[in-house]
Amino acid sequence: YNNMGLVFRETGQYQKALEAFDKALAIDRELKSRWAIAYDLRNKGLTFLEMGDAERSVPLLKEAVSEAHAIGNRINKAKALSGLGMAYAETGNIKASEEAFKKALNLAEEMSMPETGWRSLYGLAKLKLSEQGDEAEKLLKQAVKKIEAMRADLKIDKLKESFVNNKLSVYKTLVTLLADRGRVAESFEIAERSRARNFIDLLGNQQISLKNSTDQELFNRQAFLRTEIDHAERLLAGSRETEERQIYRERLSRLNNDYNDLMLDIQAGNPQLASFVSVAPLKAEKLTAELDEGVALLAYYILSDELFCWVIKPLDKKGDKEGGISLVRTPIDTESFKKEILDFRRRIQNLEPLKDQSQSLYNTLIAGVIPHLGDVKKLGIIPHGSLHYLSFATLFNGKTYLVDDFSLFYLPSASIYKYTKTRRNAAKNTKVLAIGNPDLGNEALNLPFAEHEVESIRWNFPDITVLIGEKATESWVAKNISRFGIIHLATHGEFDAVNPLFSAIMLSKGENLDGNLETSEVFGLDIQADMIILSACQTGLGKVTDGDDVIGLNRAFFYAGTHTIISSLWRVSDVSTAVLTKTFYRRYRTYDKADSLRLAILHVKNKYPHPGYWGAFTLSGDYY
Repeated sequence: YNNMGLVFRETGQYQKALEAFDKALAIDRELKSRWAIAYDLRNKGLTFLEMGDAERSVPLLKEAVSEAHAIGNRINKAKALSGLGMAYAETGNIKASEEAFKKALNLAEEMSMPETGWRSLYGLAKLKLSEQGDEAEKLLKQAVKKIEAMRADLKIDKLKESFVNNKLSVYKTLVTLLADRGRVAESFEIAERSRARNFIDLLGNQQISLKNSTDQELFNRQAFLRTEIDHAERLLAGSRETEERQIYRERLSRLNNDYNDLMLDIQAGNPQLASFVSVAPLKAEKLTAELDEGVALLAYYILSDELFCWVIKPLDKKGDKEGGISLVRTPIDTESFKKEILDFRRRIQNLEPLKDQSQSLYNTLIAGVIPHLGDVKKLGIIPHGSLHYLSFATLFNGKTYLVDDFSLFYLPSASIYKYTKTRRNAAKNTKVLAIGNPDLGNEALNLPFAEHEVESIRWNFPDITVLIGEKATESWVAKNISRFGIIHLATHGEFDAVNPLFSAIMLSKGENLDGNLETSEVFGLDIQADMIILSACQTGLGKVTDGDDVIGLNRAFFYAGTHTIISSLWRVSDVSTAVLTKTFYRRYRTYDKADSLRLAILHVKNKYPHPGYWGAFTLSGDYY
């Protein structure tokens, strides 16, 4: 009944949740199980808190604290105290709230309960927001430090044990506070840190074969140490004897030292792998120094009632800031804004009229940014949340689309900019692997224009290997992909929203392989290509996690070795795609990637004006 109550609560069925907790409580009172009674009371109290009825939650949480204290259950006592702190805060009893949070924090520190610790710090910080900015900032930074020192796989059941939805609320509160205090660069740095979640853990802790044995060994070692740290924390939290706690505390200290040493090795040997398993700090001034002339980054961040956009421009040759970092803040209704984006995507894919909707989104996302851009010619878009699914090229200002005025590229986070830039080649590697219309065993999946698409590449890049039909097997691609500088895949792509590891490029079967080149398999490839073009359906999509990491094919291909990916955000016409592809390669003989894509889009736009035909393709990574 207790577990049923938790499920009902997480699905918003609060009355059913309360009924289930009452049934559990009745049984546990009959059994006189004070341990279980305390948990039932806490869960029921937190349910009332989620329902917005803090008054009814207070006595339940107080009784839970009392029961847990009476039998020495310090774990539940700490969690109940943290919930009680939230309930008191909602009722306006600030003194009692602060006292409860401090008691919870002390217990959490004593027993190494980092989750309860950061929640308590966050609760204390929110109490100080209106009166003491310095104290609130200090507490929020302590909470962030604790979060980033934690084992990075806060699983779903842990995240949902208490009223706070997830740890990202800490980052968002700190970002807003720093911005309110005029610390624009620092607010950007914290926002960037909040994007940097443990990518591998968020994929469900499934086994992934990385592209070389050293990386695999390092990754396996850090996964093992995180598991051991988690086990040691559980033992410490559950111990009652002073001597026993000291033993567990010393073991935990040794494991944390081993983990820190390992992370230093990973960061020194493979910064890209480090970005998957840790939160790497980014300094704003280093980013502005890396930016090329004429390039600006737009880093978006969606808050509860505001949209932040940091405009990041390069330093001039003297080292003075031309633009540095500025912040544009736009009031929004977040839920309405998300619905507006969904409606726009529906219209664009169905080829419906959409200029009014496009202009509305332009006004929210771009209009306030334009005065900060000056002579910028290229815009790097760093999306957040639902913006990952939006084609910025299709935003309309009433006269022109954004792609008419700027060449665009996308980055999953600002930290990726330096990584992709350092992988640039002095000269273009024009040895091409082009795959078109593989034999998928189903005539309904045939893409006849894809064959024309890949053959058209030969006109501009004669050093090309073309695989069509049954020759385009997954096994051949996996074995030979490292030989090519440009990889063009004109086939179907499937996006799996439930488990993005199963998102795949669909190729022909062969040698006991199913033909689906899945995200998890891409990690193991050795790719030397300067650019990958995924001319397939919805290949640019990925699942946006709470940490705003997009789990999809793009991130896997970046890890495997490429640094530029062109992919699509919705199902595209194979006719317009063939035209766009042919034009892109023709332009790429003379221009960089972003300019070539822009010119190709403009060419298609002249023939097929609706954005549904030309707006799907986006360039992620290095634009050069």
